[in-house]
Amino acid sequence: MVAIDPGTNVLLQAPSLSAARHDRCQELLAPGDPAGLDVLRITYSDDPQSLLDDWRETVGEMPARTGIVVVGGAADFEGVTDPTDGDTVAVTTANPNDLTGLGMRLNNYLNDVDPENQLVVCLDSLTELLQFVDVQSAFKFLHMFTGQLREANGIGHFHIDPDAHDPKVISQLKPAFDRQITVE
Repeated sequence: MVAIDPGTNVLLQAPSLSAARHDRCQELLAPGDPAGLDVLRITYSDDPQSLLDDWRETVGEMPARTGIVVVGGAADFEGVTDPTDGDTVAVTTANPNDLTGLGMRLNNYLNDVDPENQLVVCLDSLTELLQFVDVQSAFKFLHMFTGQLREANGIGHFHIDPDAHDPKVISQLKPAFDRQITVE
């Protein structure tokens, strides 16, 4: 298990469909007691209920607070109920072509973080984000968002599939992050 200090943003390089990628993501999302975690998931391809089910299966106890932003997903999510606890999870959507709108949703979530809880964020994935925006726009967005996470003492990790990009693209994004982890 990799220990990541609060205030750190990680570029997680791993093939999109690898089991090791999933395992490393779960390790980074659950660095401590779930009762003290505030987990924010930004996803381009997973549905909220499958994210909750996966958390329950791998971690067990639900975090103190969970937010899920479905980028490009259906707009009919009012909230998803965890069938085990009956907890409602905050779910919202964002347009994949509108980084400003996505940034506003993320900022709204960060404004409500309980300082007693550890903020943990997963953006899955930069590979999909780059299908909608150019590298320069993605970098500006990431630079702003990772800065907000540092200020909030959050732990962020951002997935990218290195096999799907020219190495130059990944090199252009790396300065937004404090650390890189490569999963084979």
